[in-house]
Amino acid sequence: MNQDLIKTLTFVAVALTLTGASFVIHRERPVKDQEFADQGQRFFPEFNDPLACTDLEVVTFDPSTAASTRFEVMQKNGKWVIPSHHDYPADARDRLSKTAGAVIDLAKDTIRSDQVELQQSMGVIDPLDTKTTTLEGRGQRVTLRDSSGKILADFIIGKEIPGTERGKDGKGKQRYVRVPGQRRTYGVNVNAELTTKFADWIETNLLKVDTGKIRKVVFDNYKMREARSEDGLPIVVPERGERITATRKEGFGPWALTIQKADPRTSQWATVPIPANQEVNEDRLRSFIDALGDLKIVGVRPKPPGLTDPNDPNLQLTRSIALSLQNRGFYLSPGHGLFSDQGDVIVTTDEGVVYTLRYGGPVFATGDELSAGTPDAADKKDDAAGSKKDAERKSKGAQENRYLLLTVSFDPDAIPKPADDKAVDEAKTGGSKELPDDVFAHETQTAEQKKAAEEKARRDREEYERKLADGKKKIKELADRFGPWYYVTPGDSFNQINLDVNAVLRPKAPPGAAPAGGGMPGGMPAGFPGGFPGGLPGGMRPGR
Repeated sequence: MNQDLIKTLTFVAVALTLTGASFVIHRERPVKDQEFADQGQRFFPEFNDPLACTDLEVVTFDPSTAASTRFEVMQKNGKWVIPSHHDYPADARDRLSKTAGAVIDLAKDTIRSDQVELQQSMGVIDPLDTKTTTLEGRGQRVTLRDSSGKILADFIIGKEIPGTERGKDGKGKQRYVRVPGQRRTYGVNVNAELTTKFADWIETNLLKVDTGKIRKVVFDNYKMREARSEDGLPIVVPERGERITATRKEGFGPWALTIQKADPRTSQWATVPIPANQEVNEDRLRSFIDALGDLKIVGVRPKPPGLTDPNDPNLQLTRSIALSLQNRGFYLSPGHGLFSDQGDVIVTTDEGVVYTLRYGGPVFATGDELSAGTPDAADKKDDAAGSKKDAERKSKGAQENRYLLLTVSFDPDAIPKPADDKAVDEAKTGGSKELPDDVFAHETQTAEQKKAAEEKARRDREEYERKLADGKKKIKELADRFGPWYYVTPGDSFNQINLDVNAVLRPKAPPGAAPAGGGMPGGMPAGFPGGFPGGLPGGMRPGR
């Protein structure tokens, strides 16, 4: 073979090789480009309106129990509720719309892996996956739906991605995210607040009372004891103890106390004088007021049907209602009313609202067992088993909480009447024997002064009528809110609210010494409130 032919064949071979390589390169490039084509795109581009979301479900997995837990907030019959907590009302619209708005913006920031075997290390295994036996590496599944049940967005959110800090304006690291049913896992800047805590979705302030409006508090410290009815059946009846009434004329004024004890033979109340060496414990009463204003809900339980208003005279005391009450430390006696294991605390405001707080038995639990109870917590009484469970929970660090049954009523006499009405009432009853400073003032009033006085009396009367109407409206709103529920509240608030005579009194300080609360010599309580009748000079109010 001559040299020219060899050169020609060599050039042909090289050309074919280069042509083949070029074909392979151009064939592979579209495949690679297609694999990364979705990077930077939104996960669910059709989901554009956060208000379209009416159902948010978050599913988590607990490896220690090998069980998944669902937390859901949804709209039912026009109201936001938490199905996992007996459809308790959720203060959810703002939080849910913010969460939905943050989810709308989630994009596939980076592509991390298409390998199924890496899903466990990234924490994106579906917590609802029943085919996978592994307990570790399961993520948090978040699903948003509209009112028709259509899925608007569905994610599995996994672990944080190391080395992906987002800087000063970011909220942390990227997280691994996968869409259920798909292999690919992405790195995503997740800014949505996906909390599953019951307290984050409700109004936790139970009373929502303006503490400056509280004018009267009654601590009725009776105890329950076992007895027998006429037919020989065992029953529980109240045994009267002491009753303490604390009143004040203004929101930050000093308290006046009346202490009564019941005669064990007649059950008639007799006033007991405060010992000469003791005085009102203003500090403890201030702590009490603060605790009322900050009383938190940590759990809820539904009342059985028919028990919305325990004070209803037509209430039928069925076996299920009696057991439901008794197993939580409450007792309803036909003709005698509702009682509790720990007595009553009755709080009256100058709006005419009367709150009656009845504390029941203790609750030792954590997590969902505290906030919602357990599915098997039926109204069955087993004291031995219950005590054993409580001991186990306390040994695991569970704090004591308390059942609380809350009712409201309206007292129009608690609303201050206009001055003219007071004068009319006193004249009718002979309640006031004092003469005005100038008994002939009405004789010397000019026509203009009389007109001004009449106008003021009219405005005062209208203001009084408005307060009556507002008070009745508030009672209706509160009764609707409290009616269906037993509440669970923290044990420390129980200790601050359910006071006895030893708490509301304290020894008097020796003459010239600082009072027990650490105030100034001469008697002004620490913190000043109560030291000046009517509050601080110049209209100042102390901070809480």
